[in-house]
Amino acid sequence: MKINLVSKITRILTFVIVLHSCKKDEIEQTTAVVTNQDVINSISSNINASTYLQLKTNTADLYTASLVFVSNSTEQNLNICRDFWKAARSTWEQSEGFIYGPVATENIDPRIDTWPVNFVDLNAQINGTNQFTDTYVNNLEDALKGFHPIEFLLWGQNGTKTSDQFTPREKEYLVALTKNLNTLTSDLYDQWNASIADSYIYHFKNPSTSNPYYDNKKAVFQEIVNGMIGICDEVASGKIGEPFINADPSLEESPYAQNSMTDFRNNIKSVQNVYSGKFNADGVGLEDLVRKYNLSLDNTIKAKINTSITSLTNITDPFGTAIISQPTQVQNAITAIEDLKNTLESELLPFVNQYITD
Repeated sequence: MKINLVSKITRILTFVIVLHSCKKDEIEQTTAVVTNQDVINSISSNINASTYLQLKTNTADLYTASLVFVSNSTEQNLNICRDFWKAARSTWEQSEGFIYGPVATENIDPRIDTWPVNFVDLNAQINGTNQFTDTYVNNLEDALKGFHPIEFLLWGQNGTKTSDQFTPREKEYLVALTKNLNTLTSDLYDQWNASIADSYIYHFKNPSTSNPYYDNKKAVFQEIVNGMIGICDEVASGKIGEPFINADPSLEESPYAQNSMTDFRNNIKSVQNVYSGKFNADGVGLEDLVRKYNLSLDNTIKAKINTSITSLTNITDPFGTAIISQPTQVQNAITAIEDLKNTLESELLPFVNQYITD
């Protein structure tokens, strides 16, 4: 079949114009000016606030599901509770790359995520007669409330609990704990809700000499990077390192749901979220600033984040078993995460100190 020469030339010219336009858009996007304030605004809203909003929603779903389970204690409703626990847990672990602000100063972190579980005192609560009022639960010691006592109630110590094994007292405790968890995460989100006057996010976005938390933007960036460093250190030396070095599965963080490996990956993903500026939507992150001045460092950080996540994925046994059955893979994960932490500490933090001057 013959092709009309004019038509062919027209198509070629159109292709060249479109290609040129795409390249131009690409160049404009790449060279767009990203300010320090852009990065602060994006991380505070697109990462921190968005994560806490999702956490608040997840814990509300868990509380509602626990009410449904108590009124109709079927295996299906129990599994729905477990699914909502895992969803809330995933979001919480992705927030641990920014354990600063109210989550730390208001002691929300220990009140919802203290581990390991204190079995003696937990069983005393289950076998006791005190009413699980809002005030009573809120005043319980940290190890008796939050994610892990809820996990223990939902799965049992061996992870095989069935719906008919719940006592009336355990059901009351479950509802009270999930309600308290939702209350605390709602309070946390409120501090990052820009529509609430004088909330913490306002001070985070607007550092000044009169700001009670941050004198300048450099202090905000230091807080952001130190949050990333902190979770890497906690995962490598604490969450993975302590059970591994001591060969003690009782030190595992989320053993009843066998969720520990997912926890660890989400912790490193929280570092990735902050660095990239991406959570539920794309945004500006630290990478946009680093790329502007040091492309090599940007590539190094991204590669080490990916290596850390891959090293965790390579641990295929449940973590409590893997510390004995897969020591090489566990040690590789510790080494990779420590390597990431060292880069953030020795290269990204000095980068911030050098280039954030306002």
